[in-house]
Parts: sequence; C-alpha cells; structure tokens
Amino acid sequence: MKVDSDSQDAVVTVELVGGTKGSVTLDEDRNIVLLIKNKDTQSIKVTVNNEGNSSTKTYKLTGLTLEGK
Repeated sequence: MKVDSDSQDAVVTVELVGGTKGSVTLDEDRNIVLLIKNKDTQSIKVTVNNEGNSSTKTYKLTGLTLEGK
C-alpha cells in the first residue's frame, strides 16, 4: 500500500525504537532530531496515516557511523 506522505492531511509519526520518548507526531516542517545511542539495537519506525490508509516502515541503523562525544 502506498500512502502519499506529501498530502497536507497525512499524519506522520516517528519513533526511535529502543529510545525513551515514544512516538512523536511531526508538524508541517517534518523535521525531527533523534538521539541515537546504539546503532546496533535501535531503529527508526515511521508511520504515515492518510485518509484511512496507513503505512509503517522500520529503518535499521546498522550502517550509521556515530561520532564520538
């Protein structure tokens, strides 16, 4: 199922799986800042709901390069 995430009516939520905050609903600018502590155990789950249609995709972070403090 394809959901048009560019639609003004679409509701996009993002969750850092393995994080501490739970899911966040994005506002109009669709920007989010996530604190990644462990790229091997955490992932990002994005859900788009638009006019009764819903689509969820989970992204692994294993290829991410984290910089030191």
